[in-house]
Amino acid sequence: MNMYLRCISTLLLLLQFSVLSAKSVASSLTDFDNNPCMQNAEAFFDCLIEDEFLDEKIDLSATASRDSLCATVWYWASEYYYDTQDFRAAERYGLQALPLCKAVGDKTMEADCASLLGLIYVRLGEFDKAAVYAKQCNQLDIESGDDNNIASSYNTLAGIYMSMRQPDEAERYILKAIEHVERTDNLPRKAVIYGMASEVYQHKFGDSERLRNSYDRKLVEKTLDYATRAWEIEKQLGRDDKAAIRQTQRAAALTVLERYDESEKALLEAIPVIEASGNYHSLGIAYNHLGDLYYVTGRNQEGADAYYKALDIFVRMHDIYNESHTRKGLRETLRGINPEEALLHGDRFEHLRDSIYDQETNRNLSHYAAQYDNDFLQQINHRQKVRYIWLIVLVIALFCLMSLATWLIYQSQQKKQQQHFNNLLVEVEKLRSQSRARKNVEEAKKNITEEPSTDTDNVTTDTDEAGTNADSRLMLARVIELVSSGLPRGEFSIEHIAGALNMSVSTFRRRMLAATGDSPKNFILAIQMERATELLTKNPEMQIADIAMQCGFSDAGSFTRTFRRFYGVTPSQYREK
Repeated sequence: MNMYLRCISTLLLLLQFSVLSAKSVASSLTDFDNNPCMQNAEAFFDCLIEDEFLDEKIDLSATASRDSLCATVWYWASEYYYDTQDFRAAERYGLQALPLCKAVGDKTMEADCASLLGLIYVRLGEFDKAAVYAKQCNQLDIESGDDNNIASSYNTLAGIYMSMRQPDEAERYILKAIEHVERTDNLPRKAVIYGMASEVYQHKFGDSERLRNSYDRKLVEKTLDYATRAWEIEKQLGRDDKAAIRQTQRAAALTVLERYDESEKALLEAIPVIEASGNYHSLGIAYNHLGDLYYVTGRNQEGADAYYKALDIFVRMHDIYNESHTRKGLRETLRGINPEEALLHGDRFEHLRDSIYDQETNRNLSHYAAQYDNDFLQQINHRQKVRYIWLIVLVIALFCLMSLATWLIYQSQQKKQQQHFNNLLVEVEKLRSQSRARKNVEEAKKNITEEPSTDTDNVTTDTDEAGTNADSRLMLARVIELVSSGLPRGEFSIEHIAGALNMSVSTFRRRMLAATGDSPKNFILAIQMERATELLTKNPEMQIADIAMQCGFSDAGSFTRTFRRFYGVTPSQYREK
């Protein structure tokens, strides 16, 4: 029954995607494949923009050759299918695009295409092919002389060889990546590469509970050092979820170094953050590390509890590699508590270990999960298939009815939300005007040397008599000022603003709700959107990605989605109007 439900869930997701976007993208791509011309290329890119995969249309020269046109369209088709996890379609278009990129002499697109093919083959578990294309990309990056790109492609190679269980090769490439990234100021990329270095050295010493010699200890210390560097950068960037993942890497090394208190503290701090972020795969790994820690310190019942939490995650994700680690931990921790259950987990561990070693290549776990349902469908007989198809037809019909009802409700809610956001924007602009007027009055007072006039006294009295309402407006004006100045630096969280106003977060929320009738989050969002429209209007040459950063968004995609929710158009369309 669970297998049926998984199949139904998978097919429903595929159906929903195809109804909303894939049909138009796929059909426009088919039109281009049949007739590679400028008109069909532009229709394809229009579909990608409509699907919000792209924010702006790709520039296509009217004099572009047929090869150049095909290279561009097929490269973006590969990107699109990689993003939607149709890896075989992504592979097909990437292989078509790569030789054309080379033929037209576009080195940048050639490197991007080779890198993309490397990532596609990693997701397909074909690591030998992934290494070939990653090396091709790396060679092109070396020729370009761009340290950021060179470091990135070396990092990709390190990850591929680590997946192929060749840690010495992985170490060679990650050290080259570190050499190049340390010549740059790219903190996010440094964090990624240091994190990969930590994983490489962890694979070199393995997950043994004791250090065999001084060489192993040096490897563990390198693991800890690189994980700590990555952790410190993520904290500096304010990316708490990623910093928590680096904490779990640190904890694994601290456990092996027998620094148990530090390891436990790191894990107990990291686990709630990872859980809140919804990254369940990393959460399962963190619970495995916690189980390891409790086991080596003799706290078997606590260790078993942690392993069971990890087991629930890995079984649901079909992650047989990490599940095998969890089963082994349960076998050891339960021996003195529940020998019968320990034996069952031990048998399952042996089975999983044999399955892992029997695989022809070390397929990545997402590929394993994707193939699971396909293998199941191939094994059932014809009669089961017929019943299954009828069941799917019924579910699809219900799904279509539910989708229609959901769409109608959504449209109604969107109109209400749009009106609400418009009111917020009007309020923000009004408060800005009042704040500017108040500042002008204050500056005028400073310049007056004689006694204040009767009129000025009256203004002060009126302001005092306004009471709570005046206090609220002063607070809102101060919030606008703090958020506006903090947007480019990412310093506009509710916690940050509350602290700047010397309030607790709960007090700040309560006062904002009383003053605006809305949450602080929506009020801050309105300030971001007001700033966005100002930049779009006054800076027509400014890139969308730069505007997103100035408005406090980490990437152009999330900025575009939020902006569209506010105004019903993309930033580019708003600017054109």
